[in-house]
Amino acid sequence: MKKLSVYFLCFFMAVAVSLAYAAEEKKPKGDLRLLAKKVSAAPADANSPQWKEAAESKLVFEGAGTFENKLLNVSAKAVYTKDEMFLLFVWSDDEESLVKGAWKLQGGKWVKQKGDEDRLGITWEINRIDKFATKGCAILCHNESKNKEDWYYAVNSPAEKGDMWHWKAYRSNPMGYADDGYVTVGKKPEEGRKGDAGTGKAKKNMTADKSKPAFMQDPNKPASIKGFLLADEAVEIKDYSKFKGGDQIPQHMLSKFGGSFGDVKAKGVWKDKKWMLMLQRKLNTGHEDDVVFNPDKVYTFGVAVFNNSHDEDSYNSAPLKLEFK
Repeated sequence: MKKLSVYFLCFFMAVAVSLAYAAEEKKPKGDLRLLAKKVSAAPADANSPQWKEAAESKLVFEGAGTFENKLLNVSAKAVYTKDEMFLLFVWSDDEESLVKGAWKLQGGKWVKQKGDEDRLGITWEINRIDKFATKGCAILCHNESKNKEDWYYAVNSPAEKGDMWHWKAYRSNPMGYADDGYVTVGKKPEEGRKGDAGTGKAKKNMTADKSKPAFMQDPNKPASIKGFLLADEAVEIKDYSKFKGGDQIPQHMLSKFGGSFGDVKAKGVWKDKKWMLMLQRKLNTGHEDDVVFNPDKVYTFGVAVFNNSHDEDSYNSAPLKLEFK
């Protein structure tokens, strides 16, 4: 009887190991390390020769929400100078998504158009975040509630702090930046996510009753960025009768970046059905809401890519390591 019990125990252990191995085999394979190469001069854009000196990391992101059971391949490179660091991300995307709920006059009413924007977000540790090194950004997503409206993104203690860069194809890229924020404690949606001090956050363009746009391009000022509405080039709409069916107005007004909120410069270009995004930031900004990059250290970070989407509808990386060489 004892031999039989031992037999079954061994059998079930073997099955468990096999299942665990099979599960591991099904996990997406990809690089988990990004090596930053020191260069003598800063790259100007994604096509600069400095990128040829850098090693390419081939990352594999897992889909969540509407992208569940899908994978996204992302190419990443990193270079740095004595003062700055540069990251280059490349990924496939069939469409350049820049709608972001633009207003359109239809049947005598202003209607928000369906469509979001493409985005990429990165979270770093400023102060050590418990389990971030093994679970990455997943440890910050507090999604226990069945109600998505109750979900929040935050650290669990005041001693922990994250640095969050948020590039947005519509709301920040035209201005040449990514939003720079940080992650702190919080128990409510958006409470744990804060924007760094400064300017640059896009502003909603709608009336108090949210039924139509409140501002338009100043007819006396040609748009400095075609297809976008800048806050300092906008004027309040006084007469809506001048518009005709089919006219469109952006639902967001873009602002000039400044202060710590504008620490992360960005150049994103969509071409041949793929995004090429270069991010640029000082190794040490001098701001306490930013991670300080020391070439002698290794940094854990997590990345998420959004394809015409937001919230949980994204592709997410495993915990990644940035090393300088």
